[in-house]
Amino acid sequence: MNKTVKTMPAPVPAIPSTMGIELIELETFIAVAQAESFSAAALRLHVTQPTVTGRIQRLESALGTKLLHRTTRKVEATAEGALLLTESLKTLEGLRKLVQGFKAQDRLARQRVVVAATPTLAALTLPVIIQAYAERFPDVEVVLLDAPYAGVLAALDEGRADLGVMAFEGKNPHYRFQPLWSDDMVLVAPQGHPLAGMHSVGPEVLATHVLMVLDQYQGIRARIAEALHQRGLSLPPSKVVANLSTLLGMLNAGMGLTLFPRSMSTRREVARHALVEIKGVDLSRQFGIVLAKRATLNTAGQSFCRFFRQATPALLAKSIPQ
Repeated sequence: MNKTVKTMPAPVPAIPSTMGIELIELETFIAVAQAESFSAAALRLHVTQPTVTGRIQRLESALGTKLLHRTTRKVEATAEGALLLTESLKTLEGLRKLVQGFKAQDRLARQRVVVAATPTLAALTLPVIIQAYAERFPDVEVVLLDAPYAGVLAALDEGRADLGVMAFEGKNPHYRFQPLWSDDMVLVAPQGHPLAGMHSVGPEVLATHVLMVLDQYQGIRARIAEALHQRGLSLPPSKVVANLSTLLGMLNAGMGLTLFPRSMSTRREVARHALVEIKGVDLSRQFGIVLAKRATLNTAGQSFCRFFRQATPALLAKSIPQ
C-alpha cells in the first residue's frame, strides 16, 4: 500500500522588526552625531531645532539607551551612539545607493529631467527656458517643481528633483552651485508713502518702517537687519508672505514698503510704484543651478544644464528673473 508523502511548504522568512525605530529619527541622529550640534543638524535637515530634539528623544526612548552627550561646547556620541552611527551609516548608504539606482534607471529610460525652482523663477524665468529647450530636444520630458527655498533643497536631498534653479544663499558642503547671473534688490514704495519721493536712503531709515517681504527674501532682510544692528538700531518685525501675487496685492493697497529684484522694476505691476535705492548694504544675489553634492545627472539632466548655461544671457532677456 502506497503512502502519500506530504511535503511541507518552505518557511516564509520573517520580516525584520524595526523595534519601533523610524527612519527619519535615525537620519536625524546621524546628522546630529556628524555635525556635533543640534542646531547645525536642524539647518542641514531644514527643520527646527525642537523637531530635531524630539526625534532624538524618541529614538533614545525606543532603544532604551543614551546616544548623545551634550557638553558646553558640542554634542558627543556615547559608546552606544558611536556603535549605532557606524552600523546606521553602512545600512543607509546601501539603501541610498539602491534607491538612487532605481531612480536613475527610471529617468534614463524615460529621458526625463526634474527641475525644482523657487516660485517666481518657476513662474517668470523657467517657462521661457524650458520651452526653448523643448523645441530643440522634443524627446526629453522636463518637469518643473515650484517650491520655496527650503523645499527646493529638500527635493534635491530626497531625489525628487535632479537639479534646482534658485538664488543660493551662503555656502553649504552638501550642494554644488553653478552661478549663472546676478541681480540686486531695490526698495519699492507705494504711491503716497513718505519714502516714495526719495531716490535713495540709508538702511537706518528702515528702522522706522515695516517691510513686507516674500519668504524667499529672508536672507536679504537679514542683511539689512545686520546693517542696522551695526548702527545700534533694529529692524521692526516684517510682514512675511508666501507668494508674489499676495505681495503685489498688499503693495497696491498701500500697506507698506517691500523689496524686489531690480530686474523686475520694469514690470507693470512694480513700475507704477516708486523705486528707492538702499545705500551701504550689499543686496546682490547670485542665481544659478544647484545640485546635490553626490548627485549624478543622467543624460537628459546634463543636456538641460548645458543648454541652460549656454542660453542663459539670451533667454533671460526675454524673461524676468526673480
